[in-house]
Amino acid sequence: MSDPPIRHQMTYMGHEAARGTLKYRCPAAYGGWRCPSASRCNAGKTYGMTVRVKEAIDLRRFPPIPRATKEFERLYNGRTAVERVNARLKLFWGVDDGNITGARRFHAFVGCVMSVHVAFATVLARTPRWEGTLGHVKLSPLQKALCAQT
Repeated sequence: MSDPPIRHQMTYMGHEAARGTLKYRCPAAYGGWRCPSASRCNAGKTYGMTVRVKEAIDLRRFPPIPRATKEFERLYNGRTAVERVNARLKLFWGVDDGNITGARRFHAFVGCVMSVHVAFATVLARTPRWEGTLGHVKLSPLQKALCAQT
């Protein structure tokens, strides 16, 4: 064993729907490399240590498609605009961090944040497009409509 011990992430081996679990396996046994802790962890098993995590523990933390897989990334990139706005509200503005108590305060905060989003969208739509040698960019119909309203 090494000091300090080297910890590697378990390798995702699939979703077992019948058991309602996610299956993870020893990364050294799966990858075919030698691990100094193999004798302690795997206890002589050639397949390596296997861990099954029940989804029922927390479905948000243990979804059927784990976050560290290529399939999850492919599906995550296909999100809709509404999901992207919701993610921005949660991550950038901290809407779900629990610091705001009460439904009225929460709805007021979200309303203010959405007003800021609309204001910035309006400002960005009004800004003139760059007219350079890369192309002939004209005013969009949306920008013309916004200028006509104001």
